Amino acid sequence: MINGFHLIELLITIFIISILATISSPLYTQYLTQARRLEAATVLSKLAIAMEHYYIEHNTYQGATLATLHFPNHIGKNHYQLNIQSIVDDDFLIIATPLAAQSKNDPLCGSLMLKANGEKNITGSGQIDECW
Repeated sequence: MINGFHLIELLITIFIISILATISSPLYTQYLTQARRLEAATVLSKLAIAMEHYYIEHNTYQGATLATLHFPNHIGKNHYQLNIQSIVDDDFLIIATPLAAQSKNDPLCGSLMLKANGEKNITGSGQIDECW
């Protein structure tokens, strides 16, 4: 009896591993995309709380910036860009815009938006509840 692997056994093993990798790769990408979107939604909620604290101290949202609120411009490792838009005395709109691979992998949700009254929205064609 000869010890070791035969070439056919090795090829079958490599074939099975490649099939498993092909199946699992899209699933991993999907979970990673959802996790990054959840991180962006969490940061938007924290930023909204910081905006409310700013409003309590200054009686206006005007003058609030990411820098004054100690928030970065990007979420994660450049997965989303964070912006404060449409600031008026008693209202604001904050947006997390997906960048690079996140934008490509998550077209149904697109950008996440949050208003001062807690209203959530998206720029994609998906369902708001599924994206948030």
